[in-house]
Amino acid sequence: MYLNERHALASFLFIYVSSSLLMLGSIGFLYYKEKIATIDRYCDVSMENMAMQIKMDIMNNHDISPLFDDAERLRIGLFAENHHPLVSNLTTKEVDFDQTNYTEKTSAFFVSQFINPKNNIKYVVIEDSKVTEEMKELQSLIWSFMLVASLFIAFIGYFLSRLLLKPVKDNFDNLNHFMKDSAHELNTPITALMMSANYLKKSYDKEMVEHILMSTKMVSEIYNSIAYLAFHDLDIEHKEPFDLSEHIQYSIRYFKEIAGNKEILINAQLTQFMVNMDKNSTRKLINNLITNAIKYSYPKKNITIILKENVLSITDEGVGIDKEHQTKIFQRYKRINNHATGGFGIGLDIVMGICKTYNIKIELESTLGKGSTFTLRFPKM
Repeated sequence: MYLNERHALASFLFIYVSSSLLMLGSIGFLYYKEKIATIDRYCDVSMENMAMQIKMDIMNNHDISPLFDDAERLRIGLFAENHHPLVSNLTTKEVDFDQTNYTEKTSAFFVSQFINPKNNIKYVVIEDSKVTEEMKELQSLIWSFMLVASLFIAFIGYFLSRLLLKPVKDNFDNLNHFMKDSAHELNTPITALMMSANYLKKSYDKEMVEHILMSTKMVSEIYNSIAYLAFHDLDIEHKEPFDLSEHIQYSIRYFKEIAGNKEILINAQLTQFMVNMDKNSTRKLINNLITNAIKYSYPKKNITIILKENVLSITDEGVGIDKEHQTKIFQRYKRINNHATGGFGIGLDIVMGICKTYNIKIELESTLGKGSTFTLRFPKM
């Protein structure tokens, strides 16, 4: 993973996890407050009921000593008017007799008193020694939930971030391969130009001039393809009627030296057909199909170009395309194979884009090892 990808991933995870935990923390805090209020209400009601029962038993002279033996949750203290403990199993002797119910660090207390002391008993104090333990258990539960939730959120955030970054990473990798392939593609004609130019310094040679012309056209086509992808959205297209066959004848003459380098013969059977298109886009459409045919043709073979009415077909005798790749070759940066002259996969993407713009139907028939035929069906004027 590249450094900028790691930074983007870390930033996304930090924002996603922190915001999610903030929301969960707020929900947890509200839940905690509500549960504490519920525990307090339950505690108050249970202690008040216990105090009322004890007061009734005392007033009716019932034996309440068994209640002191059961101190699992509620503890009892009976106090005289001077706050002196008469009978008590409370966990503390410090009782605030001025409050009806209150909570300390370890327990909750409820204080009830007789209007007139009964058997020297003025105050009945009930202690709930489990309430703080329940609060601590609730806190532990919430913190455990927050820990598990944070781990889960972090995992989901990491998965989502990788999912979101994947298209960017794929595009970056494609662009990286594209730049490397571009450098490789440009290196061949540039080297040929330099060698030819150095040779011409010594003597004039017609073959060297043809090599220079061929290399110049190769560089020009590479530049035109890159420029088209980079700037075609900004270009203003000028549609005008013209004869498509003349454009095809011009492209055939233009690629004569490049085809001749592989001893490939281009046969053309063209009839006049008028189209209403932008000439620059039409030139890119035809040039890329012819370039593709030359690249993937075997040496000393034929390329057949037929224009009959509104149907244009370009057939090569080359490496062919297997069925698995026939649906993918029109994608940008996709190449048929790793053939040395395979280019870098933008020509057919440009072709498909132009066909969609002008409602041209494109078809492909190909047999691996025998060749391919691209057929274009132009809308009639």
